[in-house]
Amino acid sequence: MLLRMRLLAHAVLVVGGEADSVLEAHRLSQALRPEVVFLDIGMPGNDGFELIPLLEPRPHIVFVTAYSDRAVDAFQVGAADYLMKPCSEERLAQTIDNLLQRGRRGSGVERAADPSPLRLDSSLMVRTASGLSRVNVADIVLIEADVPYSRLTLATGKHHLVDHTITQWMERLPLAVFCRVDRFRIINLLKVAEVKYRREAREESAVDLRGVEQPTLLRRLATSRLRAALRGQTVT
Repeated sequence: MLLRMRLLAHAVLVVGGEADSVLEAHRLSQALRPEVVFLDIGMPGNDGFELIPLLEPRPHIVFVTAYSDRAVDAFQVGAADYLMKPCSEERLAQTIDNLLQRGRRGSGVERAADPSPLRLDSSLMVRTASGLSRVNVADIVLIEADVPYSRLTLATGKHHLVDHTITQWMERLPLAVFCRVDRFRIINLLKVAEVKYRREAREESAVDLRGVEQPTLLRRLATSRLRAALRGQTVT
């Protein structure tokens, strides 16, 4: 009720309904087809995340919750924002303004979908062993598979074990910059300092990456993919 009253104070919004369970929220969403849903995680008898697969078409989801440890889960399902209770008026207004800005860039408020593609100047939140960390895409030097996770090596010298697979990274990273050289590694082409064959192992090459102390060793096909990518070609 309090959130409803606070949203009504924003004339740009039309508050279509309010629900206190996942079932009721599903019924309302089917009837109203909202563009934005403000969702709590703790709902009577349910977890708010259970509602998301039921929403079709998918609206923007803004979590408003007292749970501080579910932000990564929220952004992984494409949440537009994650507000912690008690949320200030300024923070709520910022969220609404961001939603409106998205709407102005498209036809109406854009529908949430799969995690959006990343640009070189993008940043993202990743879940690591120590909690949430913000990573700049441009700082990613090397990504190595550590199933079911991946290990990031950053230009800052930091390393993170994150809950993304190699395939998930390649679905989002800018392919003009990042090359998947084999099943286990992705390399930032802008961070390649030198590729040199090893005399002691003709089937391998050593790749010097800026910000990485030890060279990365690649087999012949991976080396061919990397060299081709550096030339702007494709090797299958």
